[in-house]
Amino acid sequence: MAMIKSYFRFLLISFVAIDSLSPYILAHFYPKYQAISQVISELGEVGSPVYYGFSFFSVLAGSVLLVSLFGLVSYLKTQTSVWMSRAIVGTLASFAIGECLLSGLFSIEGGSTLSVIIHQVASDLGSLGMLGFPFLISILFYRKDRSKTYLFFGLGILSVFFALINGYAQLMDSSYMGVYQRLSMVMMYLPVVLFSSKLPKMSTIKAVYGTPSYAAVN
Repeated sequence: MAMIKSYFRFLLISFVAIDSLSPYILAHFYPKYQAISQVISELGEVGSPVYYGFSFFSVLAGSVLLVSLFGLVSYLKTQTSVWMSRAIVGTLASFAIGECLLSGLFSIEGGSTLSVIIHQVASDLGSLGMLGFPFLISILFYRKDRSKTYLFFGLGILSVFFALINGYAQLMDSSYMGVYQRLSMVMMYLPVVLFSSKLPKMSTIKAVYGTPSYAAVN
């Protein structure tokens, strides 16, 4: 556990690397797959030549993210209130469980099977949770660094914007829905990467809801 507390930032970035790069690796072993027009979940369809690879990387990414949260929650408890730390960790946990673990274990098949329903609902709930992450981080930084507050709030707005475009593209069966999905993923992952790489070191226990005297060192 002590090691997780020390390296949770590395684990967070590792999660992003695994989840964002694995589709491009798997696509090389799926000759008919077109990243421009097809969504990532099609790599995990029953009958796909990379079906097991997709499940493996999805579960691996979710597991790495979940493990990192043990260190993140310990860190956040020294910086903000208990409920805020739980809320921030909850957004990432919902993504790890819904978008990664459940989506990887329950494949997309033809028709409205139980597996498809679980996959789609879990994926949507996980993505919705991740969209809340930058807004909570903007609140976390509110008292100590307004520039980061504006940065993460702006990223949150962009994440929601691209998520809506992605949802519309898939609803309309756009020939470029693969592109829109990947743009949406980039905007969801960017706040996690920036937060992980630039976590502040603070001299007080309560950075947001505690005493107003503090010094943030980047």
